[in-house]
Amino acid sequence: MLKRLTEDQDTAYRRDGFVYPVQVMSRDAAGKLRFTLERFEREHPEYVSGMKAQKLHLLMTWMADLVRHSEILDAVEDILGPNLLCWQTSLFIKEA
Repeated sequence: MLKRLTEDQDTAYRRDGFVYPVQVMSRDAAGKLRFTLERFEREHPEYVSGMKAQKLHLLMTWMADLVRHSEILDAVEDILGPNLLCWQTSLFIKEA
């Protein structure tokens, strides 16, 4: 039984190896998260590139909350199953 993905999305993933888009949060929530990330970039530029840009979910509450976000986890669980562990987070920021 799928929690987040539709049957069509699940079929597309199994056929193509990826699926998009998957709505996991509101525009408002995504905007707040972006604001938090941009503020973090300004206040902690040393953590935006290199080795310090990794495993931030262990240091920053907002990143820990993101990797535990129930809607994201439900979508990932639909594909990988219920035994999930976040081993690594990395920032890869490419300015538009």
